[in-house]
Amino acid sequence: MHGGWQSARVRRRLGLSACAAALAALTAVLRFSWDDAATEGVLVSAIGTLVSVAALVADVLRGDADPAPRSAEEDRRRAADALAEAVREQWAAEARLRRLQDPEPIEVGWAPADRRLADHPENVGRGDRLPAPRAWRVEDLAAWFAGLPGRRLVVLGGPGSGKSVLAMRFVLARLAARRPGGPVPVLFPLAGWDPRRTGLRDWLADRLAADYRPLGAVLDGSRTLARSLLDTGLVLPVLDGFDELARPAYGDAVRRINAELDDDLPLLLTSRRAAWSVAVADGDVLTAAEVIELLPLDLAQASAHLERTARPLRTADGAPGTVWTPVLRELARHPGSAPALALATPLMVTLARAVYGDTSRNPSELLDRERFASVGAVEEHLLGAFVPAAFADADPRAAADAVRRLTLLARELHRRDTGRLAWWELESLLPRALRVFGPGLLSMAVLSALLLPVTVTRAVHRLTGVEDVLSLVAALVGQTLGFAFGVARLLPDGTGRPGGGPAGEPDRRFLVRQGLTAVGVTGALWAGFAYADDLRFGFRFGSVTDGWLPDLLGGGLFSLLFTLFFGTAGLSRRPVPLGLPWSGAGERATARLCGAVLLLGGAGTAGTVLLGRTGDPWTLLVGLTAAGAGTALLVSAGHRAGREGALPARPGRVVGRFAAGMARGTAVTLLTGVTACTVAGLAATGVTLLKSGAVPDLAGRQLDGWRFGERDGVRTAATARPLRGTLLVPGSGARPIAYPWGAEPPDCTIPLVPERRCVVFRSPETAFESRGGVVTVRLRLAGPSAGGRTTVAYAADLRSVLPPQARGWLAQGPAAAFAARVLPPFVAAGVLVGLVGGCVCGVYRALSVPSDTMRATGPGSSLHTDRTASFTRGGVVALLVACVCVPVVLLPGDWGGLVHVGTQLWLPMGATAVALGAWGRFAVARVWLGATGRLPWRLMAFLEDAHRRGVLRRSGAYFEFRHLRLQSHLAHDGTPAGIPPRPREAPAGPVRESGDRPR
Repeated sequence: MHGGWQSARVRRRLGLSACAAALAALTAVLRFSWDDAATEGVLVSAIGTLVSVAALVADVLRGDADPAPRSAEEDRRRAADALAEAVREQWAAEARLRRLQDPEPIEVGWAPADRRLADHPENVGRGDRLPAPRAWRVEDLAAWFAGLPGRRLVVLGGPGSGKSVLAMRFVLARLAARRPGGPVPVLFPLAGWDPRRTGLRDWLADRLAADYRPLGAVLDGSRTLARSLLDTGLVLPVLDGFDELARPAYGDAVRRINAELDDDLPLLLTSRRAAWSVAVADGDVLTAAEVIELLPLDLAQASAHLERTARPLRTADGAPGTVWTPVLRELARHPGSAPALALATPLMVTLARAVYGDTSRNPSELLDRERFASVGAVEEHLLGAFVPAAFADADPRAAADAVRRLTLLARELHRRDTGRLAWWELESLLPRALRVFGPGLLSMAVLSALLLPVTVTRAVHRLTGVEDVLSLVAALVGQTLGFAFGVARLLPDGTGRPGGGPAGEPDRRFLVRQGLTAVGVTGALWAGFAYADDLRFGFRFGSVTDGWLPDLLGGGLFSLLFTLFFGTAGLSRRPVPLGLPWSGAGERATARLCGAVLLLGGAGTAGTVLLGRTGDPWTLLVGLTAAGAGTALLVSAGHRAGREGALPARPGRVVGRFAAGMARGTAVTLLTGVTACTVAGLAATGVTLLKSGAVPDLAGRQLDGWRFGERDGVRTAATARPLRGTLLVPGSGARPIAYPWGAEPPDCTIPLVPERRCVVFRSPETAFESRGGVVTVRLRLAGPSAGGRTTVAYAADLRSVLPPQARGWLAQGPAAAFAARVLPPFVAAGVLVGLVGGCVCGVYRALSVPSDTMRATGPGSSLHTDRTASFTRGGVVALLVACVCVPVVLLPGDWGGLVHVGTQLWLPMGATAVALGAWGRFAVARVWLGATGRLPWRLMAFLEDAHRRGVLRRSGAYFEFRHLRLQSHLAHDGTPAGIPPRPREAPAGPVRESGDRPR
């Protein structure tokens, strides 16, 4: 190991300093010596981007050092140790939240269950005898479990008897006794398993890969790391809640478990006694498993716990006691009363402690025999009073709001048949229409925020390229509709093969369906565009349209492209949290280097505008985008990930993923884009030719001040009326494009093209000329600078000054020639679509890794990580698309109007990357739920507060209600008539994969 100048960290810092100094010097040189400030700013940003990419390639390919080759067994052992750490942190935090050591857990006794529910004693083959019930310590049970030859145990108990707490404490006890490289106990809520469709091992592997994301890595091209850990006996499944399976599946579940058991798969299973009895009757006993049953608490145990956890007081006779003392004495005299029987479960004892833990309530109310005539009445009372008691220190209105909000969440979880509340799934609370339209609205909101530094006039005219407010509104509505359709039809549903893209790479069947949908919809929209607009003079992107309907259709086509790109990249309709792939010191250092270069380059570019060197809005936007992406990279790399992936970082991993994603994405989007655009061009050509029809011969006639003539095959339409408008001069000696007065051309100035400009003209004599249907316009420019010279310009955007009959007469020509003029821009646009789609797929492949939702320090941490990653990907996508579009912008003569496509594509791509991610969906849900008052604006703060008060618990990036019965009580309390309450004992409904419940 080297220090000083030979240290890799020192070398990187020196490299960063050199890059920063060079970039600052370049900025200074350009600032004082370059005449074109707009080009200067973009050059600074482009060079910064180039340096960042070069640094990323060089440093990541180099790596810190080639990792020493390790065996598959060593990789599995390291992964098992990382899994053990994650499980320990998860359940130790839950034990603290439940105050299990305050002052100590309620020890529940157990006894051997009915032998008819267990296997033959000779099959169980116990080593040591079952600990006596008087021990009443889970640690004793865990130690005895390790001595069982088969290491299989079934724990039975009633609702609230402590089965889930026992399972949690069992996990912690086994982890405390575990040695490095040994089996890891993992708790699996069984509610999401359908044994009639999925094998136990397959389901366990899927759950491990979903909950502990690094275990989803593919080791040998077929098995995930999770499946490898299961098959080699490095996972000890703790299956909690067998009774939560569908009742008809009980027998199938036992048979499935027996069929897949071997010496390498020990397990502990918890269930209610009634459900296990049905399973044994319908299926079989669990092979070689001991079965025990938890015993009810006796009143003395419950009384001792309540007395020890209550505030010391003086009783009426002056003796030391608590608020519980007289109540417990009365219950001891009537052990058969409803309150005494209700306190026979640890859940009710814990709720009673919480409800009567302050001075606002007195447990003596439990002695009211009329109110509490049954055990159920006592239990419902304690369940209903728990949440208000947890928020007792808040004002009454806040407590009532908390109950209402938690009831809403409980009902939503009940509707989805799950017990896990994920922030990225809160979108399900929105109306269906808003779920579809929300991403598009958010994308436009993000884009509007980026355009705030630009004046309203420039934002409307120069950046959008529309000539009136109605057209702008139509384009925005069209973009919203196109976004909604794309979200619903062009994004995958989230299923994919392990080890694929961020959300699982879409399979070939989906890509075929996506391509056919895109081709069909694009062709239909362009057919409608051609019907509503007049394309007889030819077509170029960014042209003036006839009315608002073409702008509506064009906006839909524009946003449809974005969802096509991200759907091909693998972003699903139900996105999950994603992180960035920095998994080592070298990759984080590289990310910091790239972020610093982008930040400095972007700040220098934006500074040219702020210092008054240029007023071009594109220069400011390029600089702000680069600076934003650089800041996000610095933030993402600045937080050292305390838990790296289970597998080591390998040199070139990020670059390799980018190259693979770009190659795959380019191939798919190029095929789809060229096909769709070709079909669109043919559809537009066909519709235009069909609607043209016969036109009257205007040769030798005059109409509305225009004189028409035809000579040697050249048709002319001339007028002596003065005509005003604007000329867009593309530069490079190309033919200018004429626009009528009131319609400002798009992109009058573009960095890197200094000769491009817009010029206002006045023509006292104007003549349109047509040769074989190709129409141009001759303008005799008036004014001191023009000197009466004649300019030939592109005439399609000036067609509105002609009488309607004259347009068809001038554009009349061979159909083949018309198709040859219209189709090339469409095909070229398809090629651009393929290149841009490749960039998007490459970025998402390289800069997206599934977040480890179970190892996250909390839901808030997961949310912040996804938000930072979303803005990082959005900025990088925008900059890369801008780089791809630079050659298009530099095309001589602005051929086909593709310059307009290039300038309009890059910034919305970045906004779309943010809007379609998990954080973007959550932002839409948060705004809607806050605006409607259903949930608070500071939603995560409210959920964290409920967690601190013990109402919710955290399980990685998820929230869960403290107990299933609490969630069920809130969900069914005040249920509208006609909605039957959900049965608690043995649900017979369909099993859903997301149905994890705390019990």
